[in-house]
Amino acid sequence: MATPGFAGKILLVNLTNKEIRALDTEKYEQYGGGQGTGTALFWEYCVVPGDWDLQDAFHPKNMVALMTGAVSGTGVPRGARTSVSGLSPQCYPIQWFGHSNFGGMFSTFLKMAGWDGVAVIGRAESPVYINIVDDKVTLEDAKALWGLNSWECQEEIWKRSGIRYGQEWQEIDGRYTLQRPAIVTIGPAGENMTRVASLIHGGGSGAGQGGFGGVFGSKNLKAIAVVGTKGIKIADPKGLKDIEVWYEKNWPSGPGFGGFGPPSVQSACIGCGQFRKCHNRDRAHSQDSDDCAESTFFSLMPEYGIDREAITPINQKGTDIVQQLGINAMETCFMGPMSFDTDHNPDFPIQPKVPAYTALGWYMKKMYDMGVIGPGTKYDMAPLNMKDFATQEFMEIYGLALAKRYGIGDLLAEGTARFAEKLGRTDDFNTLCRLTMWGYQDHWSMPGVDWAYGNLMDSRDINSHDMSFGNPSGGFGGFGGGGKEWTCEDFVKVQAERTTYNDPFWFDFSWEGKQAYKTGVFSKHKAEFVAWRMHYWTYYKESVGFCDWGYAQLFSRSHPKGYGHTPEAEPRYLNAVTGRNHTFEDGLEIGRRAWNLKRAIFTLQGRHKQMENFAGYMYRPGASYCGFSPELPIYDGKKWEWQNCRELFLTREGVDQWKTHFYDIEGWDKDTGYPKRRTLEKLGMKHVADFLKSKNKLG
Repeated sequence: MATPGFAGKILLVNLTNKEIRALDTEKYEQYGGGQGTGTALFWEYCVVPGDWDLQDAFHPKNMVALMTGAVSGTGVPRGARTSVSGLSPQCYPIQWFGHSNFGGMFSTFLKMAGWDGVAVIGRAESPVYINIVDDKVTLEDAKALWGLNSWECQEEIWKRSGIRYGQEWQEIDGRYTLQRPAIVTIGPAGENMTRVASLIHGGGSGAGQGGFGGVFGSKNLKAIAVVGTKGIKIADPKGLKDIEVWYEKNWPSGPGFGGFGPPSVQSACIGCGQFRKCHNRDRAHSQDSDDCAESTFFSLMPEYGIDREAITPINQKGTDIVQQLGINAMETCFMGPMSFDTDHNPDFPIQPKVPAYTALGWYMKKMYDMGVIGPGTKYDMAPLNMKDFATQEFMEIYGLALAKRYGIGDLLAEGTARFAEKLGRTDDFNTLCRLTMWGYQDHWSMPGVDWAYGNLMDSRDINSHDMSFGNPSGGFGGFGGGGKEWTCEDFVKVQAERTTYNDPFWFDFSWEGKQAYKTGVFSKHKAEFVAWRMHYWTYYKESVGFCDWGYAQLFSRSHPKGYGHTPEAEPRYLNAVTGRNHTFEDGLEIGRRAWNLKRAIFTLQGRHKQMENFAGYMYRPGASYCGFSPELPIYDGKKWEWQNCRELFLTREGVDQWKTHFYDIEGWDKDTGYPKRRTLEKLGMKHVADFLKSKNKLG
């Protein structure tokens, strides 16, 4: 019998031989669901057979797994995520095992159909889509859908049933539903195997980072559609409701994302209700478009002299363009949501403002302005007319050229890192083209040292918005302070207590002198915190399915003691759903297991300690131009105080010391970064240690 919170089956589809079969979820539960289970499936079906080199994300043997977590479909607030994993074509220079996720209704519908996830391998001879109706799974002809944008594709699949959803009951094996299928699909960008192609669900809940839309395209897989009529078993429904009341009493809901200011039409992922409400009509043109990087896709730098009121409606329409074409907006945008002043560092290479993302659109324009591409060069701009820059026509042609690989769009479709490489300008990674690591854009200009270290150890920008360590009395950086002035020492004590490890030096941002090595950003303390955070993130968010915008929360202005809901809320919700009696630390250990399995995959792909170095700009003044929370906790050896850290940058020697600490904490070899046998066997993965040993990759 399936554990409550889980459907009990995983769908495995081989598009090459058209095999469709069910796997037992229980076999993989030790990895936690979601990304953890996706990682275990990749190990079993892609790594262990040993019949390919794990290098090409577009290879038919690559698996793309869409997995749910224990909280999906249970009504737990901020718990409707679908995890996506597989080799990532966006990663650079190696196409590492990567991940993404999206919200909406897909994970709930998948579990209501009786499935905990869908794992797809192989390649169909011609375009198909996977149609799931409870236990019935079929491969349907998608030749007529190929070429449609993501919205048109979903509409056409809905029409094919002949059911007027919301008006006519559909009978499925003696059960009935008014719901239309939840669909995840690709647009032209995915069909043309661009490395910046998203998976799109609904109006715009998208798995953007990773290029998994291109992986769908490489498999001739247009979409996955699912409708389900079954229930989702919850161990303690009353207890779950009681927890929601407790949660709301201690951490009452705010107005939602984008809900500040003028009235707006807001919607949310299923189950989120009054909490986050990320889909906003006032920020995005379409009501159901996700309000994140998509809504700032065509924001333009202030120095272009653009009329902000004139560009805003164009930018809003750009949201729909990238959703329909299936383009990763963050990777391909022209600035991002904001820019930061550089007045305090006049020698910084980007002037006069640093964009939130030095992404593809911004970098292309910079190269054009510098005469690297365009007239008189070997890189023609057609079909883009740069004289029309800052117009809706230009924006639309840019999107189409990229998605369909027209003209210069064929180069752009390879992503920012490979575009720079083609131009012979990889040195720009040290200056103009700010990449966090592995080919992903810098997110708000190094928002936190721990976030940056997470990027370095993973295979992408971890995009982890969960914890802010800025002065909580200073506004957005610390998510507000509720009118209370927080001393630096008191703030750090709250953070330390809520991790359950109670080490205040985890939150020391000392970055200069001996203190940086003793308790600050290069110390063992910081390495311990990053390990904690990655284990938490791997389990509670990427595997269980809690939304990044809601979890973790160590500090909150809503609580009289400053307590956030972490570490109490996560296990309380989970135990009510599953009937288990897991502690918060039990979850961290599951995350550690999945994290180490992923490390084993990286190792087999060629990851080595010598490769894990930041892009050059991180080692020079200007690395940390984030304007949200410049005041961070600093311990000078005697006392704590808030200090403006906008000038913070790292050193190669310091990062090398940090890596040594981190590898030691994780149980990896200090010279190579390979996992050790003792570590893997302690986590119940002797089979992984044996396989690494056979490949001479065991630490």
